[in-house]
Amino acid sequence: MEPIAPFSPAGKIRLAITVDDLLLWKGIPWAPGHSPYSVSKALTGAFSRHAVHGVYAFSGTAPADSDNDLLKVFDAWVERGHYISNHTHYHANLNWTEADHYIRDIEKTESIIDRWSRQSPTRFFRYAMDNWGNTQAKFDEVSSYLTRADYRTAPISVWFYDTEFLPAHYRASLAHDVAALQHIRKVFSKTAWQQLRIQSAAARAMFGHDPIYIWLVHATPLAAECIDRILDGFAMGGVEFVGLDQAISDPVNQRPVPLITARFLNHIQKWAEVRKLRLDECPPAAIDEIERISPMTGLSRPEVMTKVFKGICDEVGGAYVPKAY
Repeated sequence: MEPIAPFSPAGKIRLAITVDDLLLWKGIPWAPGHSPYSVSKALTGAFSRHAVHGVYAFSGTAPADSDNDLLKVFDAWVERGHYISNHTHYHANLNWTEADHYIRDIEKTESIIDRWSRQSPTRFFRYAMDNWGNTQAKFDEVSSYLTRADYRTAPISVWFYDTEFLPAHYRASLAHDVAALQHIRKVFSKTAWQQLRIQSAAARAMFGHDPIYIWLVHATPLAAECIDRILDGFAMGGVEFVGLDQAISDPVNQRPVPLITARFLNHIQKWAEVRKLRLDECPPAAIDEIERISPMTGLSRPEVMTKVFKGICDEVGGAYVPKAY
């Protein structure tokens, strides 16, 4: 692997890994040879090799409606020393639905995951798609509920648009295109490193130091294939892996950003929007570049993602709005 320069001029940075969607979502196609079980096993294996402990997974539970055995993935996750927390049942964006519906969705998934979530040190909640509501009223109602229900909200401070790679990886897998798959894996890993570098630089510019970063990776087949390489690069670049409970103690991660927006922005990106700081390559150009790989009718990124998420939105009776950067 090529050398990775330090991510921060200060040398070490602390980063908590979090995982979203161990079951992914209703209607999403799985690349041949992969399943929620195999992806979870690959992730926990990589965490073990890199001495990453107590990783919180935030997962919708709707895929298990038609296959209750999928919940055994949570058993395996917890058995390996990691934690399960609430991410709503349907994974419907709060921007699409009303606050009272969203709250009922939180309660529904908690009733399903209780036997795992109560083993976690902290009762965390993560908003689906990290959208905290597109109106002040929605934000206030859900935030008040979370406080009353003794949840702590787990923001995302660094992500790398990893789910946008999923359709291209699926198409290349169907085509058995070895060269394309190798290229996608290389770009995926480089994008993870690039986005940590860009987003951490923005944090230092705004706060004058490196906060403890909360990093997100989704439990996708491509993540299973690349997680070891990504973590190798992080370690080479000076990342020290810590737990979410430590990361959430950082004041930067505790304070909600004073911004109500429908846009797809994480915690650092929202602060950058408030402070008028431009972040280049967010989203990265690589997303459009890989979309040209292995084209197949009906399997473009917009077609796949719209089908999945509009389907979720329709199931909860919401008003679907495509993701806006």
